[in-house]
Amino acid sequence: MPFEFPDGIDSVFVPDEPELSYGLIAASLLLPYLEPYLIRSMRAARDSVSDPEVLSGLDGFCAQEGQHYRIHSKFNEACRLEGFPGLASLEQELKDDYQRFTTQKSLRFNLAYAEGFEAFTMNLVHFIMGDDGLDLPDSPIRQMWEWHFIEELEHRTVTFDVYEHVVGGYFYRLIVGVYAQWHFTRWLRKVNRYMLRANPPPKRTPAQKKKRRAEGRSARRNAVRNLLVPLLRTYLPHYSPHKVDISPAMQDMADRYTAMATQHS
Repeated sequence: MPFEFPDGIDSVFVPDEPELSYGLIAASLLLPYLEPYLIRSMRAARDSVSDPEVLSGLDGFCAQEGQHYRIHSKFNEACRLEGFPGLASLEQELKDDYQRFTTQKSLRFNLAYAEGFEAFTMNLVHFIMGDDGLDLPDSPIRQMWEWHFIEELEHRTVTFDVYEHVVGGYFYRLIVGVYAQWHFTRWLRKVNRYMLRANPPPKRTPAQKKKRRAEGRSARRNAVRNLLVPLLRTYLPHYSPHKVDISPAMQDMADRYTAMATQHS
């Protein structure tokens, strides 16, 4: 993808929204560790896949995830993060976790972890993008996230299919999937809290604080209704990502980014 980022991107790159900016940075910092782990896990299962359709999906998944973390690494390097010296140790903690999972955990665990992540992100994309895309100023940063999120929807069935084809087991997938979601969201929260402590937002007026509290309450209600409830459905025995459709508006967005990639190549 032809995304080029200027040097020295401000850590608060969404104007007046440090919480959102730091949250997106935390998610981007996660990906150069998580996505290579997902690729390793899928490739470790490859020789056990006999279904050509599942195998094709696995290869496409690895190719997409490889592009994702490379682009996010470029973005991370362009961010001005010198004021956050504690990020290095947090990143090392995450890197060590994923290396340990690869070397010490079973293939079944790693495939179930991958599916737990993909089930979460599929619902997160629907929650934060809807049919209209990200509510951010148009820029390579917005385009990067929209492109990435669209591809998460495109390969939403792959880790589920590989898990079911190679190892299977509903209860194991459920337990490890919930652990996976706790594991990576816990790390994201730690990074976000650290960044807010290291570079706290400017003090707000009483009126601004009141407005933020009201917005926070509304956002929490919206998250319960439109993120938590759909996510809980992925825990049901008969859940399948094959039953989740991409809306026409999302498909139009996917087609635009496909055209962008074709022109770039």
